[in-house]
Amino acid sequence: MRYEEKSKKQLIDEIRDLKSQLGKKEALFNSYKQQNKKESSEKRIFLEGLLHSIPDLIFCKDKDGKYIGCNPAFLHFLHYPNEDIIGKTDHDIFDRELADFFREQDFKMMEQGKPRTNEEWLEFPEGSFLYETLKAPLYTPDGDMMGLIGISRDITDRKKAEEKLIKQHDKMLSIFESIDEMIYVSDPKTHELLFANSFTRQFNKGNIIGKKCHEVFQNKDSPCSFCTNDKIFGEYLGKSYIWEYQNIKNNRFYRCIDRAIEWPDGRMVRFELAIDIHESKMAENALKESEEKFSVITKSANDAIIAINNGGLVTFWNPAAEKMFGYSSDEAFNKEIRSLIIPEQYNKIYKSSFSNFRYSGEGLAVGNTVELTAKKKDGTEFPIELSLSAIILKGEWSAVGIVRDITERKRNEQEMLQANIAAENANRAKSEFLANMSHELRTPLNSVIGFSDTLLEGYFGELNEKQIQYIENISNSGKHLLNIINTILDISKIESGKMRLYKDELNISNVIDEMISLMQPPALKKNIKMEVSFGHDIDLIEADEAKVKQILYNLIGNAVKFTEDDGSIKMKTRNENGNIVISVLDTGIGISSNDQYKLFRPFSQIDSDTSRQYDGTGLGLSLVKDLVELHGGDVWVESEFGKGSDFTFTLPVNSNEKDV
Repeated sequence: MRYEEKSKKQLIDEIRDLKSQLGKKEALFNSYKQQNKKESSEKRIFLEGLLHSIPDLIFCKDKDGKYIGCNPAFLHFLHYPNEDIIGKTDHDIFDRELADFFREQDFKMMEQGKPRTNEEWLEFPEGSFLYETLKAPLYTPDGDMMGLIGISRDITDRKKAEEKLIKQHDKMLSIFESIDEMIYVSDPKTHELLFANSFTRQFNKGNIIGKKCHEVFQNKDSPCSFCTNDKIFGEYLGKSYIWEYQNIKNNRFYRCIDRAIEWPDGRMVRFELAIDIHESKMAENALKESEEKFSVITKSANDAIIAINNGGLVTFWNPAAEKMFGYSSDEAFNKEIRSLIIPEQYNKIYKSSFSNFRYSGEGLAVGNTVELTAKKKDGTEFPIELSLSAIILKGEWSAVGIVRDITERKRNEQEMLQANIAAENANRAKSEFLANMSHELRTPLNSVIGFSDTLLEGYFGELNEKQIQYIENISNSGKHLLNIINTILDISKIESGKMRLYKDELNISNVIDEMISLMQPPALKKNIKMEVSFGHDIDLIEADEAKVKQILYNLIGNAVKFTEDDGSIKMKTRNENGNIVISVLDTGIGISSNDQYKLFRPFSQIDSDTSRQYDGTGLGLSLVKDLVELHGGDVWVESEFGKGSDFTFTLPVNSNEKDV
């Protein structure tokens, strides 16, 4: 509808409608304006409250360096009211040098157009303080720089703490450097070494800082499978982890102490101290091996092995002890030894001895092997042999005993004793029989020899050649038999203890010369050369002259008998340690080592085809041995079959007893 065609009423309604809409719009605008005003007021109040509550110093400056705003902390710091700050510059507040420094920092920040942080030491009557100040550009809503805003924080305490931490860190590293064990620090993420003490660097020969720990210590291209980072970080932070390993580079054992520590830059890093325990580990392994061997030995031993502590309680009881006494190891352990195996008759002496042992480690049986009586679980008593040793365990004396059941041995000893008594009785009877028989035989033999010699001397007429030969055989055989009887009689006397020595001073050189002269005729028949070599300082000795001659007669006689024609016999004497040493050496048939043990036994002869062609009873060397030992000497032989023999005996030069 055209405007001119509208009625007046319609126009009024439209105007009224427009006014109504305009009123609504105005009301909405006023509400929005009021809301914005309220929000701005709230934001301003919040911002002011925030600025008032922040302990840091906050300030704003225009381009000319004039303060246009600050928080209460800044006012409190300068001890100025707000009206004395706003509109002022640093030159109005601080001394010229400090104000110039502040202004220079402001210009640099505004020239760069970006935030800038610097540290500033401020001097005040109460002391020096270090502030960290952040300055940033301040812009208008249109984006034009209008000045700057600054936030300053007192970092004096933090700086001192950092310096203290650095000093502590340096001191810690200095201590690490002085330790002769491997110490290093590594980054848990990169595994790079951040620190290694001099001992570690010398061990690895070179600069290892920055290298991977697994490369340096284990020759590995990747982290070790036994890396302990998962044991010291995370939930284990602040706890140490102790472990042991064998280094593949030198095959030595180490005990490692790992822990997470804070590095000066604030990150948590891995610290490790590796202590060389190779010697102690070897000793530990040796001890373990020794314990295993001890366990095997004690378990397999036939003897009971028992240990008791300072209180007399059982601490060790091996299987043999279980079998011997009837108590199991569990039954015996920690029980008093006295109540287990010691018979009642030993209680008094045990209490006295053990009381002394507890404080001194000494006792009647300690260090000795003694025979006692023990009792079993069922009360049966039996003989034992006890070897007792004292040891110190945990600072106190303890005892270890090895117990052997000697029931069977005692039975055998008793049987042997009875057998020995029977043998001695039989030997005594034999000796008496031989002595009696010798006396009975000597009488007729002396008559045979006497009458034979009388006939040979021609007292009863001339004898023809045949008669002389027969009677000489009778005389020689009689004398030979008489010599055997005399030897048997001498041996019997020695065995029965009836042989007496009548000692006197005698010149041994003269005695030897006399015996050589006596044996010269039979030696000449075989063209045997005889010689004597007397040592220096050989003169008088104390001995039974007849017995010494008997010894020499037997030894020289054997040498002549067993030496082939054209052989040689040599006698030597020397003085040695208060004894005269006499040797008879021959070039005879010799004696094998297998036969030498028979030589000095009575009635014992070498069983060989070579020796059977020689006469003998096997009594001569037995008598030599008895007579030499009766003088306090010794006799022995050195010989090789086919190469001769060396019979040597000793006699003391001086004797305390004249007659034995």
